[in-house]
Amino acid sequence: METDNMEFSSDESDLEQEEHSVFQSVPLNTNKLLSCSINTSLTSTGIHNLPAELIFDILDFIDVKTLLTVVKFVSRYFYDLLKSSEFWEMRLAGCLKSENSNQDMQVSDCELKQMFKVGLSTVVYEMESSRSLKYDSSIEKYVMSSNHYGDIHCVKILSHPTKRLALSGSRDKTMCVYDLDNLRSQESSVINTNTDHNGWIWTIDQEDFQSSKIASGSWDSYIHFYDIGRGSLEKTSDISVHSAILCTRYEKDLLLYGTYSKIVFGHDTRSKATAFKLKNHTKPVLSIAASAEYIWSSGEDNALVCYDRRMNKLLKRIRMERISSSIKFLEPYLWVAGYDGYIKCFNKDMKIMKKIETGHTQPIMDMSHSMGATVTACKDGVVKFFSPNTSPVLWNSFTLGNSASCVDYKRGILMAGCCDSSVVFWKNKNVD
Repeated sequence: METDNMEFSSDESDLEQEEHSVFQSVPLNTNKLLSCSINTSLTSTGIHNLPAELIFDILDFIDVKTLLTVVKFVSRYFYDLLKSSEFWEMRLAGCLKSENSNQDMQVSDCELKQMFKVGLSTVVYEMESSRSLKYDSSIEKYVMSSNHYGDIHCVKILSHPTKRLALSGSRDKTMCVYDLDNLRSQESSVINTNTDHNGWIWTIDQEDFQSSKIASGSWDSYIHFYDIGRGSLEKTSDISVHSAILCTRYEKDLLLYGTYSKIVFGHDTRSKATAFKLKNHTKPVLSIAASAEYIWSSGEDNALVCYDRRMNKLLKRIRMERISSSIKFLEPYLWVAGYDGYIKCFNKDMKIMKKIETGHTQPIMDMSHSMGATVTACKDGVVKFFSPNTSPVLWNSFTLGNSASCVDYKRGILMAGCCDSSVVFWKNKNVD
């Protein structure tokens, strides 16, 4: 086990890596893309005979979802085109560019490699959805101020096959389910209000892999499990853990949760038994992130802990200068936001780091990080919307009437919870 006290520098020259710098810009070879060969022998007339670069320009006006669900099946020509990596490399190159060249996204070689691994069409879909919140003139704001009467501690935009739904959990011991396609009316936007918990609700998470399973944790020491498949919270089971639950991470068939009693638990949802206990903190656990190899946790003891699942041992503990309120993992980096107002990026084994200036003047209370955007919610009442790379560009900033306590973002919809009991949504009025 390795223990470090770390001091961060915002100077990129301080960033080290064993082989090479991963924070260099990797430009895409657009000359190669324009010369891509798509089989045009299938047709002799029509749009198929236009130059490839002109067809790319035309398709730039069509959103990714329509390209993959409609245009792809118009003809064999478009099917082959939209399966080609050249097309999506060209589209990605457009996503990385900005009207202001100083704000072009600079992606590292590791980040670019991960984009190819995930699938460029998926990455482009996420990035283009995020760009829809870049321009204030097209953004609509919805404030839900009458559904809760206590501080909002957690929000979650859900994955659902047919509906767009979101959840909020509050100090008033209730959870609300929102219809994201019907936000204009506070009354009709709330599909379901749940009152199962008897304490402040601190955390809500959804099981990985597009599951309909939901877990909520509360100060009442209970975790409740639900199914959201029918569009409302249908309770399936619960467990009592004898300590307040402050954070969760819901993997496939395994719920990780951190408690006020300083322990990280693993609960097997199939056998309904405790799989493991990790006692690596001296104060309450505030946030959890995980990969197949590691479990990371942060706590009120200012510690950032990495546990190796394969070796079944504590790998590293870092003593941070201030509390790390939110940690997220998305290949290839661990993202850590804290009370100092900064974001830090670590490799999975926590061997290298980078400190990112956010411009926040007070503690960051929560962070959302995805392939589309990095979003921070701050005690100063500001939600900041950044590009998702390690050299982020500030795309937009949203000011709330009160301190922001939690935030989530998914494919063009931004959601924040506030300390004045309100839940706020932002979405582009021109995007479905």
